[in-house]
Amino acid sequence: MFVSSVDTDGNDHNRKAAIMAEQQGQNQTNNPRSAFRYPVAFEEFYAAGLYQMGPVRPDTVYTGDPNRPGPQQRDPVTGLWVWKASVTDPGEPNSRRRSYDILLLSETEPVPTTDELSAGLRPIVLEGLTVQPRVGGQGEFKYLTYTVRAAGYAPAPAPAVSGRGGAGSGRNQS
Repeated sequence: MFVSSVDTDGNDHNRKAAIMAEQQGQNQTNNPRSAFRYPVAFEEFYAAGLYQMGPVRPDTVYTGDPNRPGPQQRDPVTGLWVWKASVTDPGEPNSRRRSYDILLLSETEPVPTTDELSAGLRPIVLEGLTVQPRVGGQGEFKYLTYTVRAAGYAPAPAPAVSGRGGAGSGRNQS
C-alpha cells in the first residue's frame, strides 16, 4: 500500500501509524507461530500441584472503566469463551511469580470438581492443558513466562477407601 509523504491536513504520521498497525495485525493473525500452544501433561507442568484461589470469572475486554466492563472474550484459536481463575503454583521457586491467572476455554462456565480446603482455596487438576511462551516484565527486567490455558477441570479423584478395623488390626509387626 502506497502512502504519500506529503499530507495536506498534517495527519501524515497518524495515517502511517494506522496503516502499519493494520499490517502488523494482519501479520500476527496469518502467522501460525505467533499463536502456537504447546500441549503438556498437568503432572509434568505442575509436579507440586496447583491451587485455585477464588471463583472462576469471565475474561472480559478491557475498557478502562471499572463500572462498565467489556464483553466476554472468545479465544481466537478455538472460538470458545475465555474464563479466568486465579491460581497458586507451589512448585514455582520465585515467590513473585507463584500466583497468576490461568485461562479456561469453555462454552459454559467451568465448575471446579474438588472441595475447598478453606474459604476460596481448593486443589485443582486441569485437562487439555496448553502453555504459550511469552515475555513478561518491563524495561530491562524481562523474563520468560507462559500463558496457561486449559479445556477444563479433571474429575475429582475418588475418595480413599479405608480398611476395616482401627489401630492394631492387621498382622502383628513384631
